[in-house]
Amino acid sequence: MFKTINWKFTVTAAAIASLLFSICAFIFIKLADYTASWILYVGSLLFFFTMAITIVKASKIRGGDESTGGLVFASLVTTFVGVLLSVLICFILLMIMDSGFILSGPASKVLKDAPSATIHSKTGGLAPELFAAATLLCFFSGAIVSVVVPFYVKRTQTEDDN
Repeated sequence: MFKTINWKFTVTAAAIASLLFSICAFIFIKLADYTASWILYVGSLLFFFTMAITIVKASKIRGGDESTGGLVFASLVTTFVGVLLSVLICFILLMIMDSGFILSGPASKVLKDAPSATIHSKTGGLAPELFAAATLLCFFSGAIVSVVVPFYVKRTQTEDDN
């Protein structure tokens, strides 16, 4: 299955999706306010639509003769790579924007207005909120679109020959 994946297209699409999510993550880190958590959901929505557009483009690049299962697998791999890149970029953003995130000493960015049930860390819940969004929201939105869109794109297919 991995032989049929166009890695250049996969990594490029995953990088675009993760960069769009990371722009929203940058804004969330800059604000460091729990009431601005909706920005992470907007980033997840951008990830979702980028993955949907990618799957439609991948189907057209392959000429429409790719099996539905192969398209689902390729889009899930793209989602997985996109999630890894999102987490990596968010980690780098936190290291750059909050000098106390890794180093000893207090963190300069602490999540304001967080409820008491929030996972508190050195950043007051900012890092767990960010990494949970980067992993869970992006993965589930990407996985949903990876399973639904290939069947929509191949809606006239009656059987799977490959």
